[in-house]
Amino acid sequence: MLGGKWSGMVWPGPPTPESSIIRVPDTGVDTHILKELGQKSVEVPSGFEIHSRLKRHIKGRLDTLDKGTGIDWATGEALAWGSLMREGHDVRISGQDVGRGTFSHRQVTRSITIFELYKIISLTVHAFRHAMLVDQNTQAVVVPLNNSLPEELGRLELANSSLSELAVLGFEYGLSWERPDSLAIWEAQFGDFFNGAQVVIDTFISSGEAKWLKQSGIVILLPHGLDGAGPEHSSMRMERFLQLTNDSYEYDSSLNISMHIANPTTPAQYFHLLRRQQLRNYRKPLILVTPKGLLRAPAASSNLSDFAPGTKFQPVLLDPSINEVKNVESILVCSGKVYYDLVNKRTEKELQGKVAIIRIEELAPFPWMALSGALKTHNVERRRMQISWVQEEPKNQGPWPHVGVRLESMLSKNGDKLKFVGRKESPVPAAGVGKIAKQEKEEFLEKAFEKV
Repeated sequence: MLGGKWSGMVWPGPPTPESSIIRVPDTGVDTHILKELGQKSVEVPSGFEIHSRLKRHIKGRLDTLDKGTGIDWATGEALAWGSLMREGHDVRISGQDVGRGTFSHRQVTRSITIFELYKIISLTVHAFRHAMLVDQNTQAVVVPLNNSLPEELGRLELANSSLSELAVLGFEYGLSWERPDSLAIWEAQFGDFFNGAQVVIDTFISSGEAKWLKQSGIVILLPHGLDGAGPEHSSMRMERFLQLTNDSYEYDSSLNISMHIANPTTPAQYFHLLRRQQLRNYRKPLILVTPKGLLRAPAASSNLSDFAPGTKFQPVLLDPSINEVKNVESILVCSGKVYYDLVNKRTEKELQGKVAIIRIEELAPFPWMALSGALKTHNVERRRMQISWVQEEPKNQGPWPHVGVRLESMLSKNGDKLKFVGRKESPVPAAGVGKIAKQEKEEFLEKAFEKV
């Protein structure tokens, strides 16, 4: 299996003194290279007439790169793709509407029909991923990263696919077997659209390595977030993916996880995850919980220094606002975009400095050591304080079924108890009624800060 195109790869077994496994590569990139790639990602060919509204978005990307602050998700993604291409890796993404991005952050395609072209032009005001540009006079299409980088380097391929998730994901999974040097990505239009390809996930992606010794570096992007939408457009059902892993219930240094599941909250974290996928010398499936409401949010942006050499993906993020640990009275642990809701509610209640918010960015494998270190930073072993797990999903869904038992096990060794904060158990991911969703959200956010 590790010959031919797989030569140079290793088996991701338990770490040993003689092991050559590269688990945590340096995924940072020189700042001047990032700026150059960012500029190339929106470079307009001479004589090419883009839609007038795209000019503002292109200027915005170039301005943030020049300032080194405010890097958004679309730019972080473009920098990850471009840097991998520069290092010789092809990048391919398929899925419904990946050309422009369902949630208004991508403007890319490989080939389009007249109907698709009409959609692209009419929706340009919303899109800002910009990997594809359309000439308004000739209808010519250009992918700036392909147009700007030498042909001998990696290429970017965008494949708008039909609503046939089973076939498309099966193809991409096969591609990840055949071309381990290429980053193969499948993006669902909405997170729960993966259910049409459940057999591929159950039979191949989650267990192919265990059954057939076949590694795969497939990346699955699943938009997720309880933003007031209906039951069928809110959840990517992370509880199902977490249940499919072989993640241990106690810390196990020899664990060979079946697939990684991450819920990044910043563009830099997303960038490092995509690059880590290719720079390790082995392959694992990566399931990414991707945001919908954070794509444009200034609070969820990154600095260019977060992408620089020496930086890497962090499975756990400490609260950057806490300066005096001794003043912390309560700790909230969470994952995903609910972090920003908690920050806003904490500010509203003027509890800055008193409540620390810790983010778990990678749910599987469970970050035992990183989370233990984060809790020790707040002297949890010596100080008795309220520790709560907070999520926006119902109690029987989301990260809680996976995280709860492990976090409780960690805290019980010190006699600490864990409090759950979130929506109550439900047969559906979301109510589908805006008023009810808003009320539920306000209730659990209030509960997170009670008695502080």
